[in-house]
Amino acid sequence: MSTLVGSEFLKLRTTRGWIGYVLALVVLSGIGAAAQVGTALEFERDSPEFRLDLLSSSVTAGLIAFLVGITSVTVEFRHGTITRTLLATPRREQVVVAKELAGFLVGAALAVLAIAVVLAVAIPYLSAEGAAFELDSGVAARIGRLVLAAALWGALGVAVGALLQKQTVAVVVAILWIFLGEGLIGALLGLADLEDVADFLPGRALGALDGTVDDGFSPAVGGALGLAWVSVLGALGYLRVRRRDIT
Repeated sequence: MSTLVGSEFLKLRTTRGWIGYVLALVVLSGIGAAAQVGTALEFERDSPEFRLDLLSSSVTAGLIAFLVGITSVTVEFRHGTITRTLLATPRREQVVVAKELAGFLVGAALAVLAIAVVLAVAIPYLSAEGAAFELDSGVAARIGRLVLAAALWGALGVAVGALLQKQTVAVVVAILWIFLGEGLIGALLGLADLEDVADFLPGRALGALDGTVDDGFSPAVGGALGLAWVSVLGALGYLRVRRRDIT
């Protein structure tokens, strides 16, 4: 399995797309951190709540990990390299699991990078403003949750990519779901007095885990739901890949 996961990393490194994703992550995380420090009031900058909110500037890592996970699968179907992959590893469940693990690890790595950028921008900026950023237990816990949430986003992207397989369709559906779909479904459920049901949606669940959604489930429940979504969609994606004709 480690060999298969390593081959997935090799595939990612040998394409140019990852460069654009990393640059976008660095720019968005840096701008978000600078904007948050710059717009905060002086008395807010020393508060524990501000430090936790500041770390949320790295949540872009989850979205980018989601897209990376999708494209890591769909690019193989688009260019036909999935044929060689499945011929080299006839047990297709191993291929899907290896891609899931690679997506999970890539998501975690992207989150670590985003958090590092946020801190690299925010700490000197806060120091110049006469404030300090304390790395206490609350900050450490939030960092751990952000990394885990981004890792689950990466694995979820792989599951969606395996299920839909067509790159353009998968990316468009993913973006529409994140920026429009869940909000629209939540609004419709609210009209029916079922707004709590929206907390079970993947974005809301992972938002509860990373702390960007504070009116839903607890982080532990959000993480469990996120893992459940990865498992269910991953299983459906595997069934789709298993039935795929590669001749």
